[in-house]
Amino acid sequence: MKYFVHEYNHIEKWKHLRQDLFRNEEPNLRLVGLTVPTKDLVDQGVTTETLPAYTARQSHESEGTHEDDLRLNRKLVSWGHHTCLEAVQFVYLVTGVSKSLAGQWTRHRIGIGWTFRSTRYVKANKNTFVYPALEYLDSEDQVMGIYRAYEREHRRAIEVYEEIRAMGVRNQELRRLMPVGWATAAYVYVNARALRHFFELRLDTSAEWEIRRLAYLMFNDAMTHAPSLFEDMLERAGASPGGHAS
Repeated sequence: MKYFVHEYNHIEKWKHLRQDLFRNEEPNLRLVGLTVPTKDLVDQGVTTETLPAYTARQSHESEGTHEDDLRLNRKLVSWGHHTCLEAVQFVYLVTGVSKSLAGQWTRHRIGIGWTFRSTRYVKANKNTFVYPALEYLDSEDQVMGIYRAYEREHRRAIEVYEEIRAMGVRNQELRRLMPVGWATAAYVYVNARALRHFFELRLDTSAEWEIRRLAYLMFNDAMTHAPSLFEDMLERAGASPGGHAS
């Protein structure tokens, strides 16, 4: 089920103005990997979502049905017994996020890892840009004027990049020209426990808009695969079932 996130829509209120801006790129999230129990466990009815509860039963050598394990998942979350949530690993391809966001994201170091596109080995002359949301402004004319100013600077950055590349400057020096709004891409590997920690910090309205927008996208996806591990955070996310957060 998809979830309607009201704050996400607030962040995206000027998205329609960005569509035709110079090399604009919007964020995109694609799940490419997810922990699946081995065949013998699947034959017993264990799923990706119930794997944490199934493994947690080791402590009491207890047994339970699929529904019992979903209930146990919720109890484990409410008790703060989150170690077993590490049994579920998500692998995402994330595109259309800025270097600025990457600097914040990589502060989350436990239970999460990344493979970012290299700016040393990959030419940046075809790079795209992440324009700010400007969700705190109310005038469309004002926002469009600001976007045009960003657009001019982005075009200039590409022009200077090409100018000094033609002089023989290497990629590892050329990347110094990149503004923090330059778009990047990464594969991210994160377990459910670390993902909860990320949501706790980055779904909060005090979080910076871009990483909060990414947190909404990841929350929406995680809820489709293992809702019992995350549904207690619905209120924090400002979400309600039945809609779509994009």
